[in-house]
Amino acid sequence: MRMIFLVLALLFGLVIVVAAIINNEIVTVNYLFGQVSLTLFMLILGSAFAGAMFMGSLGIFRGIHNYMKSQGERGHKKDLQHRVKILEDEKEKLENELKDQQEEREDTATKAHNTLEDEKKKLENDLRTQQKDHLSAVEKGRDR
Repeated sequence: MRMIFLVLALLFGLVIVVAAIINNEIVTVNYLFGQVSLTLFMLILGSAFAGAMFMGSLGIFRGIHNYMKSQGERGHKKDLQHRVKILEDEKEKLENELKDQQEEREDTATKAHNTLEDEKKKLENDLRTQQKDHLSAVEKGRDR
């Protein structure tokens, strides 16, 4: 695309040069502070050169603007990457805390279950002992 633009610009420049060479008359140019007499050749080439310089300066300005914009976007990108890293670290920390809490809950549930089982066995033993004592008391009561 740039090559096509360059070829078109060169062709346009060649047309301007040919038009300037054909026109050799002297003309008077009036401007705000006075007037000057020039050949039409110099006027055409000077105008074309001034236009080219103006367009070149606009291109430079656009390039600087795009560079500054991309720098701002790079800074914003770095900021977002930093925030993502912080959030990922926080996520990992919270996942570890959750894992620890789940393990603690499972340990507590296991201990509670074991305590209840032990208590159940103790109560069953106490019940058996009481039943034996009651049977013994009943047998002693019959023996009398």
